[in-house]
Amino acid sequence: MQQDISTIERHLASKNKRVRLKALKLILRHPDATPIQLVRGLCSEDNRDFEFLEVFELGSAMRESWTRLRGVADEEVYEYLVSLYAADPTRNVNHVVRVLELLCTHRALEMLEEFRESAPATARLSVDRAASYVSRELASNDS
Repeated sequence: MQQDISTIERHLASKNKRVRLKALKLILRHPDATPIQLVRGLCSEDNRDFEFLEVFELGSAMRESWTRLRGVADEEVYEYLVSLYAADPTRNVNHVVRVLELLCTHRALEMLEEFRESAPATARLSVDRAASYVSRELASNDS
């Protein structure tokens, strides 16, 4: 039986990291999770500590959510990613770029091209690779 998504979201605000990580896994797997909930989960500060990916099965939950993001055009998702990137490009660029790659839309490609100029030097190669991938995918879908 699926838990109510609003209950799970409340657990994401817990002071207890174990509770937040379990809630994060449930959000990423929940069939009613919206694209913005999935993106916030993928970019969460809590999932940046890779030691927890296997302990809490976050790695598999994250991979399950990826296919649900492809083609998402929800403006709230893009605004969130712009805001996250602007808050700390050095810290957030890899997460934002990965999500844009998963979205694989024309809007995602535009953002990646904008980030080419502003991305920290150490991240420019990953931005270029993601932009190339999205461009190829979009071209193959258009033909």
